[in-house]
Amino acid sequence: MKVITDIHNFTPQPCAATVGSFDGVHLGHKSMLGELRSRALERGLPVMAVTFARHPRMLFGSGTTPFLLSSNDEKAAMLEASGVDICVMLDFDKDMAAMSAERFMNEVLSASLGVRMLCVGYDHHFGKPREGEGFEQYVRYGASAGVEVFRANPFFVGDNAVSSSKVRRALACGDVEAAERMLGRSYSFAGKVVHGAGIGRGMGFPTANVSLSDGMKMLPADGVYAVRATCCGNSYDGVMNIGVKPTIGDGLLRTVEVHMLDFAGDIYGKDIVVEVKRFLRGEAAFDGIEALRRQIEADINEVKRFSGL
Repeated sequence: MKVITDIHNFTPQPCAATVGSFDGVHLGHKSMLGELRSRALERGLPVMAVTFARHPRMLFGSGTTPFLLSSNDEKAAMLEASGVDICVMLDFDKDMAAMSAERFMNEVLSASLGVRMLCVGYDHHFGKPREGEGFEQYVRYGASAGVEVFRANPFFVGDNAVSSSKVRRALACGDVEAAERMLGRSYSFAGKVVHGAGIGRGMGFPTANVSLSDGMKMLPADGVYAVRATCCGNSYDGVMNIGVKPTIGDGLLRTVEVHMLDFAGDIYGKDIVVEVKRFLRGEAAFDGIEALRRQIEADINEVKRFSGL
């Protein structure tokens, strides 16, 4: 897949495209990309995903709390796996935010990128909003710009159409299994193993303290989870705690700690990817270190039952 970060140095070529943030590249996104790919094949056109190097929420100051479901690198990899031939990472700024949909379609999609077919999501809007503007207007703008516009069908899990906002709401409640059903995979995040206070090791449960690679990446709700952690080419089942460690912490610093089962070694400074599999319990304060140690043992046994170990 070709990744374009500067459309001014891109030679336009006839293509079939769709536009969106594609945060998380969930099953709804994949369904839409599948529809686009099928139509593109009929026309002999490459598939292009037009997205943003910076999520629009971050431009307007409403994204100060970590909310991203995927980093740009993760998003690009998932778009490629979904059959995208060209990924355009637009520099979304105030000038672009002020563009009308008609101008965006003419100047960016048609003239700069060569889009000849455009797929829009069932509930998606692009360009500076205009009252009453929607799919019918996009079709009309496309006709004048030489772009065929069609609307994708929504993708449902149960009775709910999948969206990035619904995935975020599930994660915010710790419902990682609902998030997995909408994503089509376990929710995951990447980071680096950093030094901690060594309290877990002192109790017999050494942990990898994880500093996230992307500070805007969303974490599930505070609590204890069954996870699968991959580091140095090997994967391990494990127990993860997200939170402020009320039994032993200062109640202020939120940390991510992973105890990997059947692992021993020094991985400080190494990259780690954590897949979140199952919510075990909420974070709680215990009556001393011994009570906490017994609970961690119970958490580990629960992970072993869940993983069939």
